[in-house]
Parts: sequence; structure tokens; C-alpha cells
Amino acid sequence: MNEQDRTVVITGGTGGIGFQSALGIAGTGAHVVITGRNRERGDEAVERIVDESGNDRVELVVGDVSSIKGIDALADALAERVDHIDVLVNNAGYMGSAPATSDDGFEMHFAVNVLAPWRLTHALLPALRAAGDARVLNITGGDKPAAIDPDNLQAEKGFRGLMTYTHSKSTTEAMSVALAEKLEPDGVTVNILFPGRASTAMTGSLSPGALPGWMRLMYPLLRLLFRDDGGKSAKKAARSTIWGATSAELDGVTGRYFDTNSKEQKLHPTAYDSQVQDRILAVIEASEGPS
Repeated sequence: MNEQDRTVVITGGTGGIGFQSALGIAGTGAHVVITGRNRERGDEAVERIVDESGNDRVELVVGDVSSIKGIDALADALAERVDHIDVLVNNAGYMGSAPATSDDGFEMHFAVNVLAPWRLTHALLPALRAAGDARVLNITGGDKPAAIDPDNLQAEKGFRGLMTYTHSKSTTEAMSVALAEKLEPDGVTVNILFPGRASTAMTGSLSPGALPGWMRLMYPLLRLLFRDDGGKSAKKAARSTIWGATSAELDGVTGRYFDTNSKEQKLHPTAYDSQVQDRILAVIEASEGPS
């Protein structure tokens, strides 16, 4: 397909890795739609992407994926703007330093990092089906794939900041494997991409309270590691997302995990465990109502 015929939607595309992903994909000539919570910041991001990519087919849709109402409103707004979606990048993420609950009663990491990609993808299925051979890319985080504790999906065993974030991303990985299987009959592929570490607004907000006790001793080093670098590390981290959205290597490929170098790797065995997946989906489906 001619890249100019492709529509790519990137949630959380107004800053950080999402912005750099949008910039790189816009450079291919595709129609790019970014989402974000702040209109002013979003308008600035669109202007910059247009200027730097030379592609004026870049749009903003304002929306918040931290609640079911917000997810559904965003899906409706996107459906009004585009008639098909070739690539949906579920990039928006959350990392908190203190316990927080969404408007729907979910632990916030689960709400944004797990429930939102699942529900938004389902809400946008008509546009994904309309594209034919559409792709969904779920962006993970943390470090290497880790074990999932199905009894701790919403920090039931205690909020642990960075560790709660990392566990939510492992949960995202298992959810994505289940989603890939579910959407295969629709001709929609689902894959998981790990961008790697980057200095962003999210990592910059990391506080000592978000770290386990032993890691707090390393806080000054972490602050140095994640200091503002003008988007340099985010641009590098975005390479895997740009590859995932544009490479023919992913044609027909689904349910796989690719690292920061766009190399296929295995997830932790718990991500492939159907019983673990069922526990995750039970939380989503029993609590969110019909999609």
C-alpha cells in the first residue's frame, strides 16, 4: 500500500516516545493522528511534526484514556475523523509515584496500561476492519519480560511504585497475546513492542517514593540517567514503534514481542499462560461492561 493511503493513530503522541514515533511515521507520508489530554500541547506537537516531517496530514484528537468514559469518547472522536485505521499504536502509559484509582475504581496503572488498550482497540474495530490487514501495536515498558502475579493485578499486595508500573506492563503483554488470538479472525494483528529506556516527562516525574527501599539509594543516579536530553533518547526509543508501524516484516505476524532493536524475543512464560490471561480478562470484562 502507498504510505500516503495509510492512517496511523498514536495514543499519547504529544510528547516523549509517542511524539518521536509520530514524527518518524509522518516522515513516510502517512496520515498520522495523535491523541493527548492537553489541546495546547497537542497543537504544538502537530505543528512541530508538520514542520519537521514536511507532511501536513497530521491531526490531533484530544482525549483521556484513564477512564472508560474517556476511552469511549476518544474512540467516538476518532471514528468521526477517520474511516479506516491501518495502524493503532497504544502508546499512552501511566507511571505513578503514589496509589491512585481511576473514576471506575481501577488501580490507575491497570486502568491506563491494560484496560485502555483493550477497550480502545475493541471500540475502533470497525475502522481497523475497514483498513484490511490492520495492525495494533501495544507498547510495553519496564525492563525485560517478567512474571505476572494474577493475584496482584491491581496492587492488591501493596503499591510499589516503579514495580507496580513494571508489573502492569507485564500484564499488558499477556493481555496483548490474548487480544491477538481474539482478533485473528478479523484480520487484525496485535504485537508488543518494547522501545527501551528514554528520558521523558513520565520518567522525569519519578520520585523516591516510587522506588522500592533498596532502589532509593540509587535515586540520584536514576535522576541523572533520566535527565532531559532534548528528546534524543526518546527518538532512539521510537525506532521500534516506527519499524512496527511501517515494516513489511510484520505483515501477517501476530501475538509476538519485539525488543528495542526490533528483534523478536520470548515473553515470560506467564504471558502465554491461558489461566493467567483469563484472570486478566475477567477483571476487564466483568468491570467495564460491554465494549
